[in-house]
Parts: sequence; C-alpha cells; structure tokens
Amino acid sequence: MTAVVRRAVDTDAAAIARICSTAYRNAYRELLPEGYINRSVAAFYQEPRIVADIDASPPAWFGYQVVEEDGRVLGAAGGGLSGPAAGELSLIYLESAERGRGLGTLLLDRVTEQIRDAGGTEMWVSVFLGDSAGIGFYRARGFQPMDTVRATLSREDDHIRSLRMRRPL
Repeated sequence: MTAVVRRAVDTDAAAIARICSTAYRNAYRELLPEGYINRSVAAFYQEPRIVADIDASPPAWFGYQVVEEDGRVLGAAGGGLSGPAAGELSLIYLESAERGRGLGTLLLDRVTEQIRDAGGTEMWVSVFLGDSAGIGFYRARGFQPMDTVRATLSREDDHIRSLRMRRPL
C-alpha cells in the first residue's frame, strides 16, 4: 500500500504524541540538555495537548497532518500562517524506522500546500543549531538560513539557539 497524507482525527492523538515525543527525544538527546528536552515534550507532545490541537485554528494553525500506510500512522506535521503572507512549519516528526523513505517530504508538501492556499508566499522553519540532519533536510528542499534566534522555551541559562530558515513559495 502507498503512504497517504491526511488531516489528523481525534483517534490519531495517541500515535501523534508517541511519534513526536520519541522522535524529539531521539533527534536531540546528544544536542540539547535533558531538562530542555523534557520541558519541550511536556509542553508540546503530551496527548492532552495533541487532542486540543488536532483541529485547525486558521490562520495560525491548520491542524495536524499525518502520514499513514496500511492504516498505521507513521508521522505527523503541522503549521500555519505567522503573518499575512508568511507561513510557519511548526513540526515534522516520523517514526525513526520510517525516515529516508520520502514521508517527511510528503508531510512538508501538505503543509506547504496549506500555506500557499491560504495566501502564503514564503515559508519559515526553525531548526536547532547543530541539527545537521534537520538543516540538511530543509536545505535540500529550498530553505535558506536567514538568522539565529533563542529557541522556543529556552531560558537565559540554556543558551539554546535555533536557525531560522526561509524559502519562497
């Protein structure tokens, strides 16, 4: 069966929470302090938060999108507009065993389409400095580094920075 991307529904919340929490921890365990990882997972990827965010709240959030194959959710993504013509990719996470199959690109394409359909002419993403796999993924899809900023949820003593990347749509 071919992988398909679709809008997430409430029954996907547990799978989304598991995938995002596990992928986040795996991706950043050697890059970020454990306390920061735990704060981020608690803030964004616990099932009650996922349930609350399943549905769209346009224009800032178009709802979770999932990629599934044979009825099994393998990854999730989401984004929305951050300005009149600027879109923001908030997240893309996959089951680790499913990486490298083009599923992340399918999810990125879906969120890109949503942003473009809402009038977006550019798309932004934040990637942790030092995340060479993430930076490489986005560069290969036309994103260019623009600036560095303090990462979301970073405290003064964390010194965690994100690279802001942009591409025209």
